[in-house]
Amino acid sequence: MGKLLKYKAMLMKRFINTLPTVLVLLVAYLAAGQTAPAQIITPGGQKISRLDINRFISREVDTLQITGLSVAIIEKGRIVYYKTLGEKNKQTGEKVGRKTLFEAASMTKPVFAYAVHKLVAEGRFDIDTPLFIYFPYEDLEYDDRYKLITARMVLGHTTGLPNWRPKGEKLAFIAEPGSRYTYSGEGYEFLGYAVSRHIGKQLQEIISEQVLLPLKMKHSFMTDNDYVTRHVATGHSDGKVSGRMFLDKSYVAYGLRTEARDYARLVIALMSESHQQQSIFEKMAFPHINIDDRVVSCLGIRTEQTPYGVKYYHSGNNGNRFQSHFAFYKDKDFGFVFFMNCNRGVEFAAKMYEFLTRRE
Repeated sequence: MGKLLKYKAMLMKRFINTLPTVLVLLVAYLAAGQTAPAQIITPGGQKISRLDINRFISREVDTLQITGLSVAIIEKGRIVYYKTLGEKNKQTGEKVGRKTLFEAASMTKPVFAYAVHKLVAEGRFDIDTPLFIYFPYEDLEYDDRYKLITARMVLGHTTGLPNWRPKGEKLAFIAEPGSRYTYSGEGYEFLGYAVSRHIGKQLQEIISEQVLLPLKMKHSFMTDNDYVTRHVATGHSDGKVSGRMFLDKSYVAYGLRTEARDYARLVIALMSESHQQQSIFEKMAFPHINIDDRVVSCLGIRTEQTPYGVKYYHSGNNGNRFQSHFAFYKDKDFGFVFFMNCNRGVEFAAKMYEFLTRRE
């Protein structure tokens, strides 16, 4: 009996001595598991490996002549694939890396929408109060219809305003507020002014407090700084260098600079919240107006009925020189996001959908 107790004590001592090593290995295993599972199960039910994805992406980059790309695939709340490739600038030949930033274009809108819904949830902003009460907008004061515009209309794109006013012309309605779908960056900028004035802070600070900091989006920026200057890619259109934005203030319709791994944190948050009631996702995905028989404009994102369940998504295009897209399927717990510094986003998104939803 005494020998048995001594033997148990010896085993316990060995276990305690090796525990730090075990914990280190466990942490390393879990960390590795965040980005490198053996196989990924797509919405189409297909099992694909990292090698399969690498081959697909490399082929499409070559076929579509994509200048530079940052792409992430998400499954069950984690990034299971991430890659950067191509050129940051064709003239210099500098390569895209993990720190390379891209103009998010209209994928800025879901970030700002997330911030607005959080402010509403905190009781600091009202989604149905006419915006002119918060911010009398000089550009629209000549037309009393602007007093009908609310944050709900902006987020769902029914303000009646155009995407952008023609250069050199005044901002004018193209439809009655609330009457039909009118995608509008102008509307988002009006909402940005109203939020900033009412909250009493700059938009960069509001978006950082409400979204970027809580979600640990450390490499996402609304205005220029030293980091952006060093790492932002140059835009290209049809293979030719076409420059980039220089921003000293925040533009909530298109101004975010980020990359796929960082933006995936927002997508993961939305995917996680999609299974929760009264979440910010639930507010953003609330149906506002039908765009067509399958697509609905919600309050910050779009939804589309598919054979794999509802798809939640948004895309972006800045001057046909930066394009981006994200999408996820709630029922499949699967999504992806990409950014590129050229005008091949529509074609690449179509290829991604085809690749990820094909059946065995």
